[in-house]
Amino acid sequence: MNKHEVSDIELVKKVLTGEIEYFSELVERYEKLVFSYLLSRLNDIQEVEDIVQDTFVKAFRHLASYDCERKFAGWLVTISRNLLIDSRRKAGRNIASTDLVTDVLLSDSLKETNAHPPEIIIRRERFRQIVNMIHELSEDLRTPFLLRVVNELPYQEIAEILNLPLQTVKNRIFKARGVLREKRETYEEMS
Repeated sequence: MNKHEVSDIELVKKVLTGEIEYFSELVERYEKLVFSYLLSRLNDIQEVEDIVQDTFVKAFRHLASYDCERKFAGWLVTISRNLLIDSRRKAGRNIASTDLVTDVLLSDSLKETNAHPPEIIIRRERFRQIVNMIHELSEDLRTPFLLRVVNELPYQEIAEILNLPLQTVKNRIFKARGVLREKRETYEEMS
């Protein structure tokens, strides 16, 4: 049986019956999701990696309390969000937007070898502005938008992860796109 054909619930049940090697499949499936969720909220890559690791450790320890009626991805995001809040509270800091996302996007934009220096500068500035605009979105718009755009998740899965009605998720993503479109048009008019 192909391990990718096994559902999350089946993997959880296997782990709970002592076949703990199957937990690595769950980590493999959802590590990118948890990482990108945290990456949009923190400016310290080491802290992001630490919280991702803590998320899976906590999930493993509390796997017996997982409610199989919920999406496993949503449960993991809830754990990572709670760990993030705890981390910020202990450090006495607020959850802030990050330049790290900007750096990642900008480094990706520089990978094109045919680009000339003036084009690179223009592209970098556009990416920087887009990332800043995304970070200016309210949390309730930014999170579903990033899950859709960065992780390319289906609307239904986002709704299950965030524990929101499907229509609310669609509305928030639509509104986020509208806000970003308006901001981009304003920025282009000013340039």
